[in-house]
Amino acid sequence: MDITEKLERSKSSEKIDFNAIGCLNHPDRLVRVHQTDTLLVKPVWDIAGDYEGKLYAAYRADHPEYDGIYVRSSLLQRLEEAARSVAASGDYKLVLHAGHRPVGIQKQLLQDVLQDYKKDHPDASNEAALAHARMYVSDPDVKLPPHCCGAAIDVSLYDVKNDRPVDFGSTMNQDADISHLHSEKVSLLQGENRLLLLKTMLEAGFASYYAEWWHFSYGDEIWAWFYGKDACLFGLADVQ
Repeated sequence: MDITEKLERSKSSEKIDFNAIGCLNHPDRLVRVHQTDTLLVKPVWDIAGDYEGKLYAAYRADHPEYDGIYVRSSLLQRLEEAARSVAASGDYKLVLHAGHRPVGIQKQLLQDVLQDYKKDHPDASNEAALAHARMYVSDPDVKLPPHCCGAAIDVSLYDVKNDRPVDFGSTMNQDADISHLHSEKVSLLQGENRLLLLKTMLEAGFASYYAEWWHFSYGDEIWAWFYGKDACLFGLADVQ
């Protein structure tokens, strides 16, 4: 699949039959990601006002061994490749915000997004609220959540020359249409910024997710669907 085909694939929002995707359960270990000259590491728990970050902070208070961002080692190799590609121009650096996610946080996020939707749409049925929540947070009862498998990352870009985060038109973890990868609600420049990030990640072998411009995966069920594979590489994982 060349980059043109990958970009076209990234526009698809078709419903994925996760029951049709197997899992190879490769034993690739979780490793901690360290900041480098080309890769910045800014965890969500260090971002002021990030709700997901607050959940991580609470979890880490009870689990001090959870001392950083973890991903599968083969994903890290591709992440470092993408970071080197971005940094080559001297204009940007790749920023990593999240990787592995404990299942407990995953379930809490799903319920919180569901309840927020019902609060804003009091006439919505439970089914409609759940469908909305599942668009932004994977339901462990339906599929293998990519982050819980250590197979997904949340990333952005940093503008080195102007010393500021790149503008993508919405904040990360904003559960609204404007967060959709190819949203028409963003400006031309914001769309170009999204395309730059998208092409960089696709060229490194990641799969994109249509509803979140910041979310990319390697080895999970969405990656398997994106690249037409019968099985994902990784199942659930815990930081030991």
